[in-house]
Amino acid sequence: MNIFLEVKEYLTAEQVAENYGLHVKKNGLACCPFHDDKHPSMKIDKNYHCFACGAGGDAVDYVSRMFGLSQYEAALKLVKDFCLPVQCKGNTKPGSLAKKKDREARTEQERINYIKKRFKKWCDKTIDMLKGCLYDIEQASSFLEGKPLDCIFSEDYAKLLYTEPVINYWLDILCLGSMEEKQELFIKGRKEVEEVAGKVHTGRKRIMERNRGSAGTGNGYNRGCTGNPCKK
Repeated sequence: MNIFLEVKEYLTAEQVAENYGLHVKKNGLACCPFHDDKHPSMKIDKNYHCFACGAGGDAVDYVSRMFGLSQYEAALKLVKDFCLPVQCKGNTKPGSLAKKKDREARTEQERINYIKKRFKKWCDKTIDMLKGCLYDIEQASSFLEGKPLDCIFSEDYAKLLYTEPVINYWLDILCLGSMEEKQELFIKGRKEVEEVAGKVHTGRKRIMERNRGSAGTGNGYNRGCTGNPCKK
């Protein structure tokens, strides 16, 4: 495997961009650093693409464009800056077979340590995200106190409450579960976790926007809950 494929196996364009100072929103959008971008017009995840100036590519391309480097120089910079366990042609000295095997063993261990570090970072980030979901649900519940029954028994709020035990179950795994349980959640459930977190945040926001200003009785709810008027 050559240096470019190895670097791209370890790093996404999003990881690289954030490391060099780009702020990426939760929806994967960011202000393009390659032109005077006032509103986020770059979509970035494994690769990046700016819908305004047309710039795009992978992690290596991003660094090459950002620092004015050749593709090879950009790959070497990523290896150095991220301490990647990648062997670069021409930067190793010949040695005995024993030294070579020892070096390969260290490289494999570094690769394992790097993967473990990324996995722990995901666990910590996901725990914070799920705790934020529980806070969103609690905030929506507090907001709906004293509101008309049609507000409280809305579909949006029911969906929030439905996700609460699932979120607590995931938190139990991440905080108290075995390594095998955590790894299984990462492999099989990480997309679902992210989707649920997004829906909870959107649901809480929608509840508060629809019901803002609604009162316990009278026409206040009609002003806040559009399309679902209260019955007297």
